[in-house]
Amino acid sequence: MSLRTLAALGDRSDVYRDARRMAVIDMGSNSWRLIVVEYVPGVSFKVTDEVQESVRLGEGMSELPVLRPAAMDRAARAAQIYAAFCEASGIANIHAAATSAIRDASNQKRFLQRIERESGLQAHVLSGEEEAYYGYLAAVNSTTLENGFVLDMGGGSLQISRVENRRPVQQVSFPMGAVRMTEAFLRSDPVTSREAAALAEHVREQLQPLGWLRAEPGMRLIGEGGNVRLAARLMQKKAGYPLDILHGYALSYGQVYTVRDELQHLSIAQRRRLPGMKAERADIALASAIVLQEIMRLAEVEAVEIGAQGLREGIFYEHFFEASGPDRVNPPLFEDVRRASVLNLCHVYRFQERHADHIAHITGQMAAQIPDDLRSFDADGQALLWAAAMLHDIGVVVDYHDHHKHGSYLILNAGLPGYTHRELALIALLVRYHRKGQPQFDELAALMRPGDDEVLMQLSALLRLAEQIDRARDGGVRDVRLAVDGDRARLELFTSGDERVALWAVERHREFFHAAFGIDLEVVPVPVDGA
Repeated sequence: MSLRTLAALGDRSDVYRDARRMAVIDMGSNSWRLIVVEYVPGVSFKVTDEVQESVRLGEGMSELPVLRPAAMDRAARAAQIYAAFCEASGIANIHAAATSAIRDASNQKRFLQRIERESGLQAHVLSGEEEAYYGYLAAVNSTTLENGFVLDMGGGSLQISRVENRRPVQQVSFPMGAVRMTEAFLRSDPVTSREAAALAEHVREQLQPLGWLRAEPGMRLIGEGGNVRLAARLMQKKAGYPLDILHGYALSYGQVYTVRDELQHLSIAQRRRLPGMKAERADIALASAIVLQEIMRLAEVEAVEIGAQGLREGIFYEHFFEASGPDRVNPPLFEDVRRASVLNLCHVYRFQERHADHIAHITGQMAAQIPDDLRSFDADGQALLWAAAMLHDIGVVVDYHDHHKHGSYLILNAGLPGYTHRELALIALLVRYHRKGQPQFDELAALMRPGDDEVLMQLSALLRLAEQIDRARDGGVRDVRLAVDGDRARLELFTSGDERVALWAVERHREFFHAAFGIDLEVVPVPVDGA
């Protein structure tokens, strides 16, 4: 499935009038989380609110599969707050999903009756396989995962899926969440080496029989859940990482070991003081790091890629694509995650579709016509140029003045699922310099590769040139042809109207083209039939 273009859907206002809202509640073993998603089916979506409450519903369940009175009281209060929040916000479409703690509790029925009686919320209890499926759905719709594994670690359970050709072929759930493993094995403060070793051995014993949990060449591991993301956050803070984005961050096996080793030697009080630590997870952070490390060891993967989405987003995707429920054969998936994430951001910020499409068309023509011996970019660079061309004006939603800076900020903070952090930074920088200024990396330099300065310079020159060619935003220059002869380039503008604005605008940026490619640029209008 793919995001539809507004051109195919008709009038823009009609499309956006079909906007809907829904709330998805994850009734987890450690925390309960609610997200509000505003969406137009098949067109665009964005999370507009999020509420989180630490309830520790699975507290004590490592000993007996019974929900404790104090935990149920905390959860009932959270349910009442969430129901009141939805009512006050005017959200009637609510989907509440109960996971490990409720699924395994012998007093499940009585607890759910209490929740419905006191809050009106009706929860659907997910099986372990269903929980794994929704985690898989979130991962494959927000990353470029083709073959590999998805793990989702919660407070009560751990879900692992094996993915082949973007389809789930194996899915399991184990009662090995961070809260349960902490209660069962890590009882000292600080934790002893013997306790940590016992937990690691337990994980190996449980997962060793999974013969399919072995990575083959090209396979990747996507990690979801707050406990996995916490390990990445701790490492980012420790390393002074330049982006405040977890999704797409590659956490190496060595980094996971570093996190585990540091946490093991600290008391809970000391862990709380670590940069990036969430206070409510300080006591269970070590257990999650141990479980994650052992999974990576067994699967023989060098890194885990952090997924910011999870169960809640997986449930949402069924509604976004208007699917009827879990479908292992034909799950609701984007055909191209990278393209979908760019178009989604375009729609969220109400982009100027015709202009963006035309800029993408012109930049694509010029990039393809640059001789190989002059270009510093490859096909991947051209793909980044397309993304930047589509997004280059989204900053206008903030204000026209400095919209190039606003757009860059929006991209860096909203993120683009499917792109690496380096690619995200390059797209944001292309947008930043599509109007003026000398391209530079500044605080994003740590994400770049050797030669990326030349890539940024050349792609910025093409995007800036295209923006000037369509400066009047009338599509008057239908196509372009760029021919290089020695130290000169001839850019022909195939026009169907008055070319004076385009020639005036391009003239002021010919020097930037020369700085990028080292050759002079001559611009020539070529009238076409119907002009």
